[in-house]
Amino acid sequence: MTRILFVDDEVAILEGLRNVLRGERKRWNMTFAEGGAAAMDALEKEPFDAIVTDMRMPGMDGLELLRHVRQSRPQMARIVLSGYAELGQAAEASVVAHQLITKPCETDVLRSALERALRVQSLLTNEKLREVAGSLSTLPSAPRIYQALTAALEDPDSDVKKLAAIVEKDVGMSSRVLKFANSAYFGFAQRVSSIESAIVCLGTTAVRHLALTFEVFNAWGPAGGPAFDSLEKHSLLVARIARKTAKNRARADVAFAAGLLHDAGRLVLMSRTGDQFREAQEEAQRRRKPLHVVETELLGATHAEVGAYLLGLWDLPHDVVEPVALHHTGALRPEPSDTAAVVALADALAHEALDPNGTEYDRAELDGLGDIARYREIARAESRALA
Repeated sequence: MTRILFVDDEVAILEGLRNVLRGERKRWNMTFAEGGAAAMDALEKEPFDAIVTDMRMPGMDGLELLRHVRQSRPQMARIVLSGYAELGQAAEASVVAHQLITKPCETDVLRSALERALRVQSLLTNEKLREVAGSLSTLPSAPRIYQALTAALEDPDSDVKKLAAIVEKDVGMSSRVLKFANSAYFGFAQRVSSIESAIVCLGTTAVRHLALTFEVFNAWGPAGGPAFDSLEKHSLLVARIARKTAKNRARADVAFAAGLLHDAGRLVLMSRTGDQFREAQEEAQRRRKPLHVVETELLGATHAEVGAYLLGLWDLPHDVVEPVALHHTGALRPEPSDTAAVVALADALAHEALDPNGTEYDRAELDGLGDIARYREIARAESRALA
């Protein structure tokens, strides 16, 4: 049975949660801890699948508690449920929490957030890789992007399009902006799938706070170097191709975001599994096999699954997470409403454009597509633009 730990320093809040969630007792085993110290005692006694905690508590506050959980039990889903609405601390909380929800909230909102967080765990069955993905709260960001964003935010003449253009150049910053925009903390009525829409919803003040907390990204591992630079270029190329091959503007914005984040799992594996991931890459090249096939054999999961799992934990929209999960196994033909197919095709075209002799794509499947010449010309044009 799923085990969930609820933490708050107010007994009345805990009793309220106990009452409104009484109907879930047949499927959830719920523990209610009064404050951070009691939560730590509960964590020592038994395992949990998720934790829901207040932020402002005497003694050990919610941020300190979640930092401990991320370090010692990274596979747990981490949700903040708080009535404290100071934006700076909310931005800081987004570094250690997968989701943020303001209280009081409707029972259905909390229930839905928990269900999504628990459901996405099924994307990744390999416990070790779940721990690797769960230990991260964000992806790395290139320092030059951070510096450019900070300078733009200080420019009174900067507009949303300029900010979006900067954010879209970096996988880590894009994931952070989308994660924050889609957190229940802001309670937007619709899911936010494009970078520009996310910045409009958040406002420049929120983006400034996110930028100022970006330094925490370096805490989980080094970024930069040829491998990261190459992956960043490939991800941006996939995003640009996906936007051009999507059938309408709404799909194009979602396809760009999904394309930019499609290899998020590679960043996780490159940074956290080290030699194992390099071994998988070398084995794939030696055997002339697609990397995701060898990853399954050696690691028990693909970078696509790891990335989708992490982005799902962050509660990004399904139409962004699904293409990330399926970009190696989905159909390549871009249908008007199938973002996963658009991103899968864009990924194959980008690999072909950047490495014509590579093994990451099926040339025969590409050759068999109708209008493939037009798609390849789009890929070549976008590749030249990034050169």
